[in-house]
Amino acid sequence: MPTVLQAIAESNTLSGLLARMALSKVCLDIVLKRLPLGLHTSVTAGPLADGEWCILISNASAVAKLKQLEPMMLAAIQAQGIDVQSIRVKRSYH
Repeated sequence: MPTVLQAIAESNTLSGLLARMALSKVCLDIVLKRLPLGLHTSVTAGPLADGEWCILISNASAVAKLKQLEPMMLAAIQAQGIDVQSIRVKRSYH
């Protein structure tokens, strides 16, 4: 019987999802290095699909600040050779 990881690796859909999740985490790591420390706890990596990365924000006041920082965040991600054409900042209600 295959393990869960083997089943994921053998499934194109699931392995693609895992790859996008890992790349989303890489994007978050790049962005966090450039954000004020006070925002770090409010920010989580969201979905990455079709060249758009979504960054999730748990603090409503931080949404406006991050929207101002979108060009800087996008440039930092692209400078690492990651194919992201846009960033969507979305309020997370968890």
